[in-house]
Amino acid sequence: MFLVGMFILFFVILAVLRIPIPFSAGLAGILCMFIGDIPLAIIPARMYGSVDSFAFLAIPAFIYSGDVMALGGITTALIAWVRALTGRLKGSVAATTVIASAMFGTISGSSVATVSAIGGMMLPEMVKAGYDKRYATALIAASGFLGILIPPSIPGVVYALAVGLPVGDVWLATAVPGVLLTFFYVLYNRIFYAHREKQDAGPFDAGVYLRKIGKSSPRGLVALLMPIIIFVGVYGGILTPTEAGAVAVAYGLLAGWVIYPLIFKDRTEAGLIAITKKSAVTSAAIMLLIASAAIPSAMFTYGDCATAVTEWLLGITKSPILFLLLVNVVLLIVGMFMETNTSILLLAPILAPSAKAYGVDPIHFAAIMLLNLEIGMISPPFACNIFVACKIANLSLDKVLAPIFGLIAVCIPTLLITTYVPAVSLFFVRLMGH
Repeated sequence: MFLVGMFILFFVILAVLRIPIPFSAGLAGILCMFIGDIPLAIIPARMYGSVDSFAFLAIPAFIYSGDVMALGGITTALIAWVRALTGRLKGSVAATTVIASAMFGTISGSSVATVSAIGGMMLPEMVKAGYDKRYATALIAASGFLGILIPPSIPGVVYALAVGLPVGDVWLATAVPGVLLTFFYVLYNRIFYAHREKQDAGPFDAGVYLRKIGKSSPRGLVALLMPIIIFVGVYGGILTPTEAGAVAVAYGLLAGWVIYPLIFKDRTEAGLIAITKKSAVTSAAIMLLIASAAIPSAMFTYGDCATAVTEWLLGITKSPILFLLLVNVVLLIVGMFMETNTSILLLAPILAPSAKAYGVDPIHFAAIMLLNLEIGMISPPFACNIFVACKIANLSLDKVLAPIFGLIAVCIPTLLITTYVPAVSLFFVRLMGH
């Protein structure tokens, strides 16, 4: 009853009154607690306790490091490197868009930031190369969340802390699905759209190709070194996620304001103070969301909602296969309407225990949930990535629906493989001996 009432109130308040998500979740939780005669006096302690965690300092650190690196010229460096690597392969411009989005997302930790950064540079390039503007916009939007699946990622940190799992293991679980989906996007473009891409005239010159790679590689590798340092540090037990965030900020400042301008003579844009303010506001919004989500979380705990949901699901089916199918459908629908971190904070504490009751590995389930919710970022009606991409392209949402549905269809095989072949998400976890 608590769960049903919570979501009815949440969506009514969110959809009808247009109240921001943190306040919607908090108000819905308070109303349900009041109706259920749960003491409201626990709310302040719960909200404070939810953010009073050293590990959560990793979130603003990763946000700031991503913004700093983006401002310091990383976007240009990554795109130049990937363009050099893809050379004159058929569909290379679109492949550059996809691969650069995956790489940049690992650094920015944000789907929206990736769409903005890569889209602003690659949309004109794709249109110039002969791609339809609507398809190019859809591909940029769909590629935006790839880097969130490839570690490190902020949603991975939020999920791990929400259900009590090692952050490194959660990051590893989504790595293979992220790489797999990147490959499928490139393959999809190669089969159906690459014939439209205009190719450079003249014979292929291997020497020119290698020189371009050699010239662009140092800048690209400087950018990619940051996520490598973070991941190795966290998973190797050298750094905690919070310490890794601090290292990321330091490296971002070093790369953007020392290595690129002094060694490579790349001009760094002014605006460090502005980007610091932007990162602070983004971090504050996420922390407010975490504090507000503690209210419905308290209600779920007092109402024993996790047990109730598990018993209800077991009453429907005893099959783990059907359970996972049901979960995929529910999460895809939820992802269409709610932001990823909100969905994690509200649903992970309920669904993770249910998955465990069906014998699903907790790390495997983390990959399933995160992939589902990220697909929701490109699923109408409230697809944040599409809104940002359409704004960059100056197109209305209806213009990109057809190509975006084609790209969503590409996601489904990856989702099914991740769901029903646990070895895919657990490959690196087991390889590391966990």
